Amino acid sequence: MPKNRAELEYGCDLYEEGKFQEAFLAFQRAAKLGNPQAQVNLANLYDAGEGVEQDRKHAAHWYNLAIKKGVPEAAYNLAVSYKQQGNTKWAQFWFKRASEMGDEDAMDELANPSS
Repeated sequence: MPKNRAELEYGCDLYEEGKFQEAFLAFQRAAKLGNPQAQVNLANLYDAGEGVEQDRKHAAHWYNLAIKKGVPEAAYNLAVSYKQQGNTKWAQFWFKRASEMGDEDAMDELANPSS
């Protein structure tokens, strides 16, 4: 198993155990090795401030790396982040992008924006 995959799985196990700081470090190692799911998970932690101080700029950075690798979930999560911040312009942009990438949650959001 590639190291980045092993680190991703280790991070997921730690996260499920509530060990957010340790999960953050595992996701960070895997993300730096190029694992797109680890990049999404790392961005999620930055976005929520779990295991690390909340930093939406770092979250956007990691989401964007995963988006460039074709991960629709990253575009959707970035849209949700912008929506939570009240930035409807960028939220709509990323919901549309996620929808174009095939994300069903983004399609639902665009069809029912008030939900």
